[in-house]
Amino acid sequence: MPPRKVCRETDVPEAAIPPARIPAAPAESVPLLEMPPVKVVVSHAGIEREFATPGKVTGHALTSQDVVIMESAGGGGFGNPLARDPERVREDVLAGHVSAERAHDGYGVVFTPDGDVDVEATKRRRAELTAMRPRLAVRADERDAYEGGRGKHRVQRLAPGLASRLGIAEGDLVEMLGRHPAPLRAWVRIDGDTADDEVPLDSLARRILGIEPGATVELRRLSSPTAPPGLVS
Repeated sequence: MPPRKVCRETDVPEAAIPPARIPAAPAESVPLLEMPPVKVVVSHAGIEREFATPGKVTGHALTSQDVVIMESAGGGGFGNPLARDPERVREDVLAGHVSAERAHDGYGVVFTPDGDVDVEATKRRRAELTAMRPRLAVRADERDAYEGGRGKHRVQRLAPGLASRLGIAEGDLVEMLGRHPAPLRAWVRIDGDTADDEVPLDSLARRILGIEPGATVELRRLSSPTAPPGLVS
């Protein structure tokens, strides 16, 4: 169950809940172990209303006895899960902290039928997972990366061919990881003027990720609801 904060709003005429720009890292600080997304709902008379944008609401009118409920992702670890000692992962599984499926899919650890670490199979699985995490060259692009009216959101321009290879569509939410542990997230905008093998990022994005033009970032699609019509134009 993700952490939940409940705020009872009786005198505030309008809600502005902007945690979407907070650079909160997912579990293990790399884009493999996805945590539950940030969620904001407004409850009235026991009925909860969800919003299309995860974790960010601007300009929503509140009425007396409305209850604003914010759920955030649980805390994660630090470092690359594929570099974690497989025996430590085994201990986590035995303790019930991690399932055997998550150990396989997230940490790349494979167990024998007796529950021991299969060293060779673990090496192969981790190589497979590493190959699934593409690193793309960064190009400086100082075009405005934020769109929207009262509630702006970051967009990431990607070439059509690159998006197709990665299984990414217009409006999908993606996550990028650079040198810093905290990732950067943005909604995809398919852009025919962007080169097929690069990721254009403005100076703010490069500072967040701790990288310079010419460096590389990891990029992946997040399992999150696609942006509603009009959010990414």
